[in-house]
This record gives sequence, structure tokens and C-alpha cells, in this order.
Amino acid sequence: PTVTHISSHAMLSKVVPLAIGAAAFGRLLRRRSTAAKAAAAAVPPKAPVANRYPHKVQFGFVPGENRGPNPMTPPIERDDDLFWLRDDDRRDPAVLSYLREENAHTESHLLHLKPLVGQLYDEIVGSILQDDDDLEFSWGEWTYFVRTTKGKAYPVVLRNRVEGGNSESNIKGTPVNGGSRKGSSTVVLDVNEIAKNLKYCSIGTFKPSPCHSILAYSVDSNGYETYDVKFKDLETGKAMSDVLMGTSGAVSWGRCSVSMGKQSHRTVFYSTQDDAHRVDKVWMHVLGTDQASDVLMHHEQDELFDAGFGRSADGKFMVIESQSGETNEVRVLRISVDAGEGDDATEVLANLELLNQRRLGHRCYPEHRGDQWFILSNKDAKINFDLYRVRDDAIGDDETWEPVQGIANTRSDDGSAEDASSPVGFPYSERRTLESICAFENFLVLEGRENGFSQIWVLELSKQGAVTKHHRTKWAAENGVVYTATASASLSCVGANQIFDTNKVFVAFSSLTSPKTVYEYDMARGTKTVAKRTPVLGFDDLKYATARLEVTARDGTKIPVSLAWKKVVGDDVKGGQTEDTPPLNSPVLLSGYGSYGVSCDPSFSREDVPLLDRGVVIAVAHVRGGGELGKAWYETHGKYLTKKNTFFDFVDVASCLVEKGYTSADQLAITGRSAGGLLIGASLNLAPELFKCAVAAVPFVDVMVSMCDASIPLTTGEWEEWGNPNEMRFFPYMLSYSPMENIEKNAKYPDTLITSGLFDPRVAYWEGTKYAVRLREACANHDSRILLKTDLDSGHFSASDRYKFFKEKAYEHAFVLDSLGLSGVKASWVK
Repeated sequence: PTVTHISSHAMLSKVVPLAIGAAAFGRLLRRRSTAAKAAAAAVPPKAPVANRYPHKVQFGFVPGENRGPNPMTPPIERDDDLFWLRDDDRRDPAVLSYLREENAHTESHLLHLKPLVGQLYDEIVGSILQDDDDLEFSWGEWTYFVRTTKGKAYPVVLRNRVEGGNSESNIKGTPVNGGSRKGSSTVVLDVNEIAKNLKYCSIGTFKPSPCHSILAYSVDSNGYETYDVKFKDLETGKAMSDVLMGTSGAVSWGRCSVSMGKQSHRTVFYSTQDDAHRVDKVWMHVLGTDQASDVLMHHEQDELFDAGFGRSADGKFMVIESQSGETNEVRVLRISVDAGEGDDATEVLANLELLNQRRLGHRCYPEHRGDQWFILSNKDAKINFDLYRVRDDAIGDDETWEPVQGIANTRSDDGSAEDASSPVGFPYSERRTLESICAFENFLVLEGRENGFSQIWVLELSKQGAVTKHHRTKWAAENGVVYTATASASLSCVGANQIFDTNKVFVAFSSLTSPKTVYEYDMARGTKTVAKRTPVLGFDDLKYATARLEVTARDGTKIPVSLAWKKVVGDDVKGGQTEDTPPLNSPVLLSGYGSYGVSCDPSFSREDVPLLDRGVVIAVAHVRGGGELGKAWYETHGKYLTKKNTFFDFVDVASCLVEKGYTSADQLAITGRSAGGLLIGASLNLAPELFKCAVAAVPFVDVMVSMCDASIPLTTGEWEEWGNPNEMRFFPYMLSYSPMENIEKNAKYPDTLITSGLFDPRVAYWEGTKYAVRLREACANHDSRILLKTDLDSGHFSASDRYKFFKEKAYEHAFVLDSLGLSGVKASWVK
């Protein structure tokens, strides 16, 4: 038969008769289809094109808006033609369509990595003992523990009653090296049941009432960090009718009532947020009543401040706080049985007492024990905080506070050179930073830092509250992180130390090469027992090594750097090396943070093991802006008008690793999250040629536009971190480092993967989206991959489903390995 074929070429319009068989014609079409696909596959996928609409952003005075105390007049205007990508409601069809286009572009660009992503994911999940019960810890007359089960994305909390009551921790039931307990336990909360109809599920708080008959817990169902508080009757197992809508997620139980000799708790405290997502109100709710009738305990109207609250460790007080980045104010309310009964609003508010008045620059963190408050404070110019105390009847003015006294000739157990005649029980030290305080019946536990390392101190107290002795806890290695333990990594909102009258405290230790181990630490004897090791199947810590280096920054400051690597042995050892020294000429993944005074401590991550096993060195730069070397590392050298030190330090560390031969620019990858994403963006602008690839996760890169607008969540409080660009004092300096405004046209930027969460209230998705568009535009003449991946079902902290989270980490790691030439595959268009 004769088949008529119409040419697909536009210039040939005539009909050509083809005398071929039907089968042959089919083969011809298939060959042409295959050829067309091959031709298309030889060309990189084209990125979506974002629309541009003129928009003026004003910095300075704007009528009707909070622009800070000293806004510029007249205001300065700057153009932002991508401003339309901001959708506060997250529902704009045009915006969502564009985000999906970007996701599709990223998927097509990385399609060749799908097998590697699957392999990395299998390695990560394969290291998990999926049926595992975490630490069992005492809470009232019960022991609680968290269980994870194979195939289940979320944890389950269970408990057992302790016959005869319990005032000491009990680790006998804990499978120390992993596994499930034998016997039956009562389910308290199955998060899998809560999450079964949700795309995202995060538990913000888990609080049994002090008599353990009712559970209060909060649920965030989309990642925006607005929670509903729910209640469960633990005696019947049924949900209660009370639901507190639109809260910040925190809950604490209030006053204990006594009826017919039986204690009961029907009062809870919670907080809500304003339109800018700032926690501004603390409320008291009585179970069984309507939320609309709740008592407003505190309203913080200053937009620089957030409100917060919590129950003291001894259960006697509710602590209500207002705090900004530099100042706080604390009020306390007695809630113990002897405080009287009733929840009358007037009576309750009248009993709210001021512990300390707000004074610019003064911060304090109190805990209660006996008839005294023990307080960490930076008063009297003690930037690294000192320990004070004050009696209950003398609060209200920090002038009445006194340093915690010691028994005559008190000395520390380690024999450190303290003045033996000093009456002070725990003298202030410039080399020591105190960050948090936990009170027990006879002890105080202080967490902080010394010589750049994470530390814990134990202080033994007399009945009168004097320090009888104290010691710093000791651990296998300094270059790690030590902290009072939580119940589980999968339920970090629950602390494991819930017993006040005890000599034991649960403490966790981890390093870059040591999975988390929880110890039961005897505060009186200074001894510890392993309570729970986090199982990491197939991981042998003896095959890995870690070290700490110092890099001299451009201004002469020594910057600590933590490294981890898999030991090289035999023929792989290069000249001058040993298996315990960092390998030379190796691929490196360098990370950092450097903001808010938060220390980026070297801790274990099972997701990084596949990188270590492929020869990648993991490096952490402890740059200024963090808290690693004390408060001055942040407050004096890494915020406001010294913020650029953070970025210079990171670039200088990277340069040193290259100059010393540990790596090369073609083997150096960098990564950071949130404010760490700002670090990545600023560093790329400073030295784009220094890096082979970058991962900027939920990056804070639109500094100027975000920080000028008080309607954006967190903005006003952040003015005490970065400065306020509406003021001329800060405008030019912030403009000089903001990643979005300093992208260099036609520069050769490295491959960059940018990730965001649609419902992120901390760093809005549009920051990463705009950054991807502008960065891609700047290096249009180069073949750099600038890719954006937005999770349309999560917020700032990525996926809540543990399996989905591991898939995301595998995806990021596959991108890094591919960029470093270690994936073993190439995209079809790469020659």
C-alpha cells in the first residue's frame, strides 16, 4: 500500500508518497521518535522564566507601619520586580504554579541521580534499628519511653506504672543497645494515628498533668508552627472535648487543686501569636470551659519582645517571661498546693509577682529550689553569665540578688586553682560561659561552654542553698557535645529529667564520629552508667576519626574547625599521613551557622555516614556569630555592625583548607540551613570561585526586604540580631552583605541547590525562590546548575515524616556527590 507522509519540516509543505509497508513505517516512526528524544536529552532542561513586575520597596519611614524608633526620612526606595512571589496565604495559583515548574525543572536536572538517591536512602535507613525503644525515664509514679516501629513514620509514647511510686530514675527496662522491651505497656500517644490524614504532623509539646491522669499535647498540621492543643484522658484513653485553637504550641499545667484528699489539675497555661507570628499573649485555661473565657495572664505589646512561660522544676511556680534578643523581664506565679484554691482571674493576676524588671541589655534565667530562686544573669557586666540567688520574699529588684555562697574553703573536685578562702561557691570565670540551669532537690546542673567546648557542671547544695562542692563532668572526648537528655530524637519536646528529688540526671554525649549515648549520671558520686546507645547498624566508630583545627582569619582571630573522616589505611595512606590525620586532597563538605549565639557543635549525623564512606571529609566551621567561644564571640564580634566577620571567617576557613592541601576548589562543597543559608549566600558572593557546589537550605538570603517589613514573621525581634535596615545606622552595612543584593553579574557561581518549605514562618519560601531566579540570571553565560526545590507540604524544619526526611537528605547528598564528580553517572547532555 502507498502511505502518504506529511513532512514535519515547516519549509516542506508538499505531500510525499512513500511506497513502504506498514510495519516498516511503524519502525521509521519509532526511530524518529527515539532520535527526537535523544536530541532533546542532549540539551539541558530549560529553567522556568519568572514574570517581572515593577515594585518599590521602601526603607525608612512609612505611614502606618512599624519601622522602628529611628526610621529614615525620607525613605530610600529599591526595586524588587520579584516581589509578586510573596503570597502570605500560600494559595495564589500563579505562585504555586511557578513553584511546581521550578520543582519539575530540578527533578529533570537530577533525574540521572535517581538510582543514587535510592542507594543513599537505603544506606541511611539501613543504619536504623527500626523497631527500637528509646530511653525509659521516670515521671511521677510512671516510667515513659518512646518507641519507633518499622514502616511507621512517627513515634509512639508508652508508659508503665511503677509499683509503690518512684522518685529515682529506672533504666532497668531500657534495651541499652537497641531493640524493644518485653511485656506490655500502655500507649499514651500514637503520633502515627494523629498524622494518618495529614501531610505534615509535628508535636510541639507533650505534657501529662502532674497527677498523670490527663495528657496535653499540641499539633502543627502544615509546618507554619501554629498549633492546636488537645487533651486526652489517660484513665479512659479517650479524647477530651477541650481544644485550644491557634496557639504557639507550648503548654504547662497550672495550680494543683485538692478535693477529698485527692490532687487534680484542671488549669493549663498556653500562648498565642499576633498577626506577625510573634508570641505576644499568655493565657490560663480551665478544662471544661470555653476558650473564649480564658484569662489573659500577660500581653507583651512591645514588638521587639516575645512572651513565654514554663513551670519551675520543683513545680511551685509558673514563670512568665518577656524577652528580646538582648533583654528580658520575668514574672512568677505560685501554683503549688499551698497557694490556695480557685482560678478566679482577679485573684490569680493579683498573685503575679515581678522577679526582675526589664533593663536594656540585662538577661536572666531563673530556677526555683526550696525558698530561693537561683538565677543565671549577665548583670554587673558579666557577659558570660554568673550564678546568683534570692529569697522568695526579696524578689523584684536584681540589687537584692547575691552570688551563691559556699561553705568555708569550698573547692572544686578537680582541684582547680580557686581562692580557697573565697565565700563564693561557684566563682565567675571569664573562660566559662553559663547558658542554662536545671534545679534538683540537692543539686544544680549548669550547661555551658569552656575553652570552646560544650560542658556541664554539677553543684551540690546545702539545705540553705550554699554550694558544698562542685565539679565539671568529664567525657571521652572534648570535641563533641554534651547536654541534659531529651526523651528521644523523634520527640525532642520531652525532657528525660522529670524527677526533682533525685541524685541522678540523664546526660547525652555525641561527636562527629560517636552516635548519641545517654548516660545516667550520679551527681553525688560523679559516676555515670550507659542508659541508652543510639544504634547505628553497620557503623564502626573505630574506622572513623575526628580532629579540631584552628584557622587564622584575615584579622588574626583563631577560628576553630571540626573535621571527621573515614580512616585511610594501607596503600591509601599518602606521604606524611597517618590514619589518624585528616586526609589530603580529599572532597570536603564544609558547614557552618554563626548567628544568634547558637553554637554549631560537632554531633553525630547518621545521614552523613554515606558521605564519609565515599571519602568525603565532614567539616564544621565554628565561625563568629555563634557561641562556641563565649558570648563575646557573638555579641561583640558577630552581630550588628560586625556581622561580616561571620562570612569572612567561613571563606577564610575554606581558603585555608585548600591552601593546606586538605582539599581543592574542585572538591569543596558547602552547606548551611536558615541563617546558615545566609552564610552560604554571602560566602558565594565573596568567593564564588572557591567552591564546587553549595546547598542552601531554607536560606535567609533576602535580608534587606525581609528585615524592613514588620508584617513578616520574626522581623521586629530580629532587629536586635542584624540591625534595622530602616535606620541609616544599619542600612548601608546590611546592604553590603545581603546575598540577594550582592550577586555578581556574569560570575561563575558553583552548582547550587536551594531548598524551601512553603509554610515556613521563619524564612519564607519566597526568599529562596527569588534567590534562585536572581542567581541563575547572574550566571546565565555559564553552565552552573542553579536549582530550587520547594516542599509544598512542610515548613522550616523539613519533613516531619522520618522516612521522607531521610529521602530529602539523600537527595541533597546525591546532588553534592554529583557536583563533586563522585556520583558515577552523568546527565545525558553532559559530554
